[in-house]
Amino acid sequence: MGLAIGCSWNQWDDAKSKLFGVGSQNVLVLLTDFGYALYLFLSAAKIDVTMSVKTGKSSLLIGIPAVVAPLLIEGLVRNGLYGDTHLTRKQRTALPVLMGFHGMTSFPVVASLVSELQIVNSELGRLSLSSALVSDIFGVLIMIAIGQVNRFNNNPSKASAELSCLLLLFLLAVFVFRPAMRWIIKQTPEGAPVKSSYIQLVIFLALLSTVLASFTGQSPIIGPFIFGLAVPDGAPLASTLVDKLETLVSDMFMPILITTCALRVDFSKISAATFHNDFTKMNIILICAAVGIKFVTCVVSSKYCKFPFKDALTISLIVGCKGSVELVSYRIVRDYDGIDDGLYGTCIICILIIATFVPAAVRCLYDPSTKYAGFQNRNIMHLNPSSDQLRLLACIHRNENITAILHLLNVSCPTPVSPLTVHIFHLIELPGRTAPILISHKQQDDPLDNHSYSRHIINSFDRFERDNEGTVYIECFTAVSPCTVMHDEVCTLALDKIASLIILPFHITWTVDGFIDQDDQKIRKLNYSVLEKAPCSVGIFVDRGNLGRFRAMVSSSEMICSCSVCVIFVGGKDDREAISYAKRMVSDSRVRLTVLRLRAPMEDQNGSKSRQTWEDRVDGEVVKDFKSKCLGDERVVYLENVCRDGQETAFILRKIADRFDLIIVGRRNGLQSPQTAGLDEWNEFPELGLLGDLIASTDINTRASLLVMQQQQIR
Repeated sequence: MGLAIGCSWNQWDDAKSKLFGVGSQNVLVLLTDFGYALYLFLSAAKIDVTMSVKTGKSSLLIGIPAVVAPLLIEGLVRNGLYGDTHLTRKQRTALPVLMGFHGMTSFPVVASLVSELQIVNSELGRLSLSSALVSDIFGVLIMIAIGQVNRFNNNPSKASAELSCLLLLFLLAVFVFRPAMRWIIKQTPEGAPVKSSYIQLVIFLALLSTVLASFTGQSPIIGPFIFGLAVPDGAPLASTLVDKLETLVSDMFMPILITTCALRVDFSKISAATFHNDFTKMNIILICAAVGIKFVTCVVSSKYCKFPFKDALTISLIVGCKGSVELVSYRIVRDYDGIDDGLYGTCIICILIIATFVPAAVRCLYDPSTKYAGFQNRNIMHLNPSSDQLRLLACIHRNENITAILHLLNVSCPTPVSPLTVHIFHLIELPGRTAPILISHKQQDDPLDNHSYSRHIINSFDRFERDNEGTVYIECFTAVSPCTVMHDEVCTLALDKIASLIILPFHITWTVDGFIDQDDQKIRKLNYSVLEKAPCSVGIFVDRGNLGRFRAMVSSSEMICSCSVCVIFVGGKDDREAISYAKRMVSDSRVRLTVLRLRAPMEDQNGSKSRQTWEDRVDGEVVKDFKSKCLGDERVVYLENVCRDGQETAFILRKIADRFDLIIVGRRNGLQSPQTAGLDEWNEFPELGLLGDLIASTDINTRASLLVMQQQQIR
């Protein structure tokens, strides 16, 4: 929109000048400068400053050359082709700044890009973020050093005073502001929001820092950025600042900022005569050289770090992306008459081309979900009961999920012959951080001090491991990540730990009276994404609290207790996975198992197609194996019912639902059968499948817990 309004439209120019007069544009510029200061402050507040110190070798090898190589090549091109002979004094002053802008890597722009592409927690996303952070910090230091050298040559005393002010600002941020922020965090009880007075004070100081930065000889916007780095990332302070300011800044101030920058572009000023200007021609060559050399350098560095060529191209595109920060940088130089309208328009067009091309190219080159494509069987059905460990990945969002998962693990019958390896994954929405983190609590010396938000979870499962010593191995992880990409964290950990089953809590929890307590749509979206991309089998667990009775009696050997489990078997690979999991539970003498097979009428079975007949044969073999290994024990019951349609199936489920503590069904997504005909017309929770949705619905209102199984999808 800004480009369209900023262009010269001849007969419409008078109307445009009345609508967007000088006065109104000045008001917009003041508003956008205010918003941009908050944008840089928030971007810095979400940065973990220790990441630049802890970053790996690959980030350094990619990040440092990405900023040094373009500056060196730009210097060689400038000195070799032109020199300073044809430049005015103002152009000579602006040229080093422009050279820095041409070759800069902006961390906020890269962070926005990887967030938009939803690859924040992928391997390339993490590497690109850390490389961009290294490159940005290194580039800013180089720019400050070059600027101070130029100022010292012109006015040594003034340059010394400005350098002292800059150092003072850094010292204030490190030794005054950051300790003050930590004091605010200590004054905030765990889980409680930060006081509004503290938040208002922090925002006021962030804006005040622009005044302090004006004495450093640098752009005033460096003040909010430095002040933002002093804010400890994550909860509670940075997360509260993000919650209160993110929407205002990203949805209101930044669009206005981009529009006002584009308003200054007039394509009528760009003509053949524009490129006859030596300064303009030089900068166009420097832009091409900087962008090209940065791209080539990142590709070479990535290849040196042993990345595939396709991934190296992706990293190079991400690190070399340009956006709002570069846009504002060129606008500031233009406002100070460092460049004319023709060169400014050319720079904006270059940014527009790069910002449009890079996301599309990255989407074509990189799809993080391809690594989850299964070529090996990672499910319960294909495990060898006598030799293979059952590896589970259990996800937890809140404390209520702890008890539910413990109940399910108890029913899963861990034994010395067939032990359980359980990876507990605490998922936390990313609050006030740009880079996601993954914490392995087993590998940390004292994780409880630094990550108190997982303390209760770690203690609960450590106690469970001690109570089941020799039969259960527990490892706890915590992921702090955006909700939009949290499924990648789950799938990646399941892939790395060779899990056979991912257990996901259902997004709805109920009170003891059967009323809905919480309904979290973010968790529901996460469950959908995991179901689509998981590298192994997935189970969605709907806990109604009925399994708690079994766990409460486990420790008492004198009390006779049991857990009644029912498997609803219709057919298909998901149902076969469900019966395979149930077979494991029978090993526990306290578990009573009923398998209810719902068969189609004989005429429908005889009329099935060849593909369905093959599925029927596999189903028959699985049921036959179950009968041969499990029947004969009085705790195991096998029943068959013929159902002509979904109505008869629903009647049977309503009749038996309250007889059991746990019901296991297959999701059977996309499978059609006479037994479920018509049930899809009122399917409220598709992630549970037709039968699971029916059991979890308020129509049945059962107290039985539900486990919906989806077998690994081989892609």
